Amino acid sequence: MNSYWYFKLFNSIKSEHEAEEFAKLELLSLFGQVEPIRNFVDKLMEEPLKEFTKEPFRIQDIITPELPYGMIQGYYGVRSDFINASDLVKRLAYTREIFMVVESAEEPQKLLSDVFPEGTIGKNVQIFKEKGYVLFRFITNQYFLEKSEYISKLSRNEAEVDRNVDILFSHLFKNYYRIPASSTLSIGKRLEDYFAIREELSLYLNHYMHPYKGKFHPKMVRALLNYIYPEEKGTVLDNFAGSGTLLVEAGYLGLNSLGVEINPLSVLMSNVKCQSIKIPSDKLRIAIRDYIEIVKVEVLYFEKVCSGQTLLYESKLDFAKIKDEAKQAIREMRDKNIELMSSVVEKIIIAREVLRSFDDDAIREFLLLSLSGAISDVARRTKNDFVDVLRARLKNLYLRIYLFHKLNDVLKIEVGDSQTYVADTRDIKAFERESVDGIVNSPPYSTALDYIKNDYPQLILLKLVNSMEELGRDMMGNSRINYDKNELIKLVRDSTKDPLKMPSSNPCTLSIAT
Repeated sequence: MNSYWYFKLFNSIKSEHEAEEFAKLELLSLFGQVEPIRNFVDKLMEEPLKEFTKEPFRIQDIITPELPYGMIQGYYGVRSDFINASDLVKRLAYTREIFMVVESAEEPQKLLSDVFPEGTIGKNVQIFKEKGYVLFRFITNQYFLEKSEYISKLSRNEAEVDRNVDILFSHLFKNYYRIPASSTLSIGKRLEDYFAIREELSLYLNHYMHPYKGKFHPKMVRALLNYIYPEEKGTVLDNFAGSGTLLVEAGYLGLNSLGVEINPLSVLMSNVKCQSIKIPSDKLRIAIRDYIEIVKVEVLYFEKVCSGQTLLYESKLDFAKIKDEAKQAIREMRDKNIELMSSVVEKIIIAREVLRSFDDDAIREFLLLSLSGAISDVARRTKNDFVDVLRARLKNLYLRIYLFHKLNDVLKIEVGDSQTYVADTRDIKAFERESVDGIVNSPPYSTALDYIKNDYPQLILLKLVNSMEELGRDMMGNSRINYDKNELIKLVRDSTKDPLKMPSSNPCTLSIAT
């Protein structure tokens, strides 16, 4: 029994290379041979799709809205064997919708249980039946993950997240003929209007967790993972992990992942991004509430003690030590032309010390990364009170975790495990050889971006490094370090230490410069 597959690409694709190469490569890897669709109208005039172009279905009204620009609108393939759509729906990066037609006398719901058993009709699956044919329309996970960024921007609390998630899941099934507001309209737009904006989102859900320059592109890295390792289970490595973009996407694909990074703050980002979405949202909400309340109390009493008041309350913190540390940190930051008021630095140190009272590692690291993001905010973007800035960041990040869980009630992603290690990629000892099935990385950007300067306040105030000088010396490509050219030439010529020599046995590897 033949099945006919039509893959509609995202309308946010910005480059022909994405459609002609990345989109095709991942389909070849996950599905098999495909041919480009230059205009879906051509396929709508052919069997079997032609059977669904008349009333009451008019499948053309569903397929043709929001098509991508360029020479390729999608891909087409035929399979004579059975293929489960689950992997395609869960994994594809550049495909927004999948249309599958099969000739069958079986009830569509029975077929659905075989083709996509995790699907939910009216949320990520739609079914049509005509003249012995059954047509399934699947919406890929990538669509919901990306568009959820608009929910994060517009939702102020859990109730609004709940309502907006329902709108997202129903949008492509109910709003075929809706005329969206102009993308330039600043007032009065509804959530559905944002869904129609032709832009490629990259900071959705846990990708947003912390400011970071030079990120890997989530959609691209997902496609690369699909190409080099299309298997359902396995472990992939990014040995230049950065902020963890590849590791997050691997988790969404159900793959386990390992990361290597020399910058401890980047390691914290990667681990929190990957591990925090596994924290039950109610548990996280309570921890955030308790943390903010303790910080507020400790800051209040610190200010009162510093003003000379005698209090019956006995803090567990050493206020004198906090003042001394703040003075030292301010001197170090001024040497790097970083200015923070002493009152802000003192509050940051108090917030850091309060974290010692939290025993759960995943929650404590989530709070620590939120604290780091708040430091970045007050150092570069806002003059608001630090505790208010910290509270706002925690609320934002919590709602993203809550949003993921709401989406996952339908998407049913079994998130892979991930661990990133502080290590030098030139001498990895954190995990065993032969434990990795595939490697994708993007070479370090230290030649162009000064990560140490960008992260200096966080690295100092959160005590993430023992020696800033050592970190700068060991960071590959650091433009501040002058390497001895003669030593480099000797290293290259030494056959026992040849940096260009590949190991005798290595997993599938792909490195890409973006």
